[in-house]
Amino acid sequence: MKYFKQLDGLRFFAILGVLIAHWLQSTISIDFLKDLHYGSGVTLFFVISGFLITTILFDFNDKNRASGERNIHSIKSFYARRTLRIFPIYYLTIILLFLLNFQDSRILFPWLISYTTNIKMALVNNYIGSFTHFWSLAVEEQFYLFWAFFMVFIPRKYLKITILISILFSLLLKYYYSFFTPYWMAANALVLCNMYSLGSGALIAWYFRYKPAYFEKIKTKKIKIIVLVLILVYLTVFAVCPKEFSAKFNVFADPYLAIIYALIVFLAVKASFKGFAKKILENRVVVYLGKISYGLYIYHLFIPPLFYLFLNNLFKIHTTDFGYFLIFLVLNISLASLTWFFFEKPILGLKRYFKY
Repeated sequence: MKYFKQLDGLRFFAILGVLIAHWLQSTISIDFLKDLHYGSGVTLFFVISGFLITTILFDFNDKNRASGERNIHSIKSFYARRTLRIFPIYYLTIILLFLLNFQDSRILFPWLISYTTNIKMALVNNYIGSFTHFWSLAVEEQFYLFWAFFMVFIPRKYLKITILISILFSLLLKYYYSFFTPYWMAANALVLCNMYSLGSGALIAWYFRYKPAYFEKIKTKKIKIIVLVLILVYLTVFAVCPKEFSAKFNVFADPYLAIIYALIVFLAVKASFKGFAKKILENRVVVYLGKISYGLYIYHLFIPPLFYLFLNNLFKIHTTDFGYFLIFLVLNISLASLTWFFFEKPILGLKRYFKY
């Protein structure tokens, strides 16, 4: 599949938003900055993932149809390659934390090893400590399991409507849980309630693969203007208007941001960011951090408690909130880099044995 360099750049900004949300946002004193939805970086990840995964599925499905090959081998390879990408550092992390008896690692272990922490959170209707962020990894894994069969075995003429239905159903289900039940966590954590973002990426993939002429004909300048207008509206509602007003629209914030992220992903797929934006998104450091963003995401909520439990007892560090943010960032990048070069990358080399 074609490599989209600017998507790796976007991954960096997605993980940066999550890190700010979990390490720094509560300490920000300026209301304008504090009220922004930094955690929606996860939504950006979902849009990117929806695009890339659906593009992969479309590519091997079309090649197999053209050659008369069956899809079963390609599907097995798809799951094997996803396993090599996702499982190693995830299971390494939860096993080590289990051995350390870190927080509720042993109580949550069945949910952790089965990638069902999002279901656990929906059932208890609450967060689960430093393992909370694993809900999104569970969503991704569950998405891979059913989406591959949908996109491969549904006739091509029904693919677009299937994607659109998944988006609409997702929004309806999200708002049902939000407004008509007390299960606010289910509205955020269940895979079907996140199909509006994953499906948005899939819709971009459909146009990219099956309507290439139309895809290329869309004026990127107009899309950039739309993105800017949507961002201004978002900032007005959630950062400028009184809190009692913006609070009423919080449930709509993530789907709204998913639209902005989908348009940004569309621009990145077309490599439409030029000038300063291009230099940022294609900067070697930014692209590298985007590549290791999976490790950064897995480790980030464990960095602060482990830092205070071990390192801070040794070095007695006292600094500002932003100082701690920088320390956590350095530790996280260091750990993600170590596992990338000595663990993830060698394992990813095994993908050559699982060609589509």
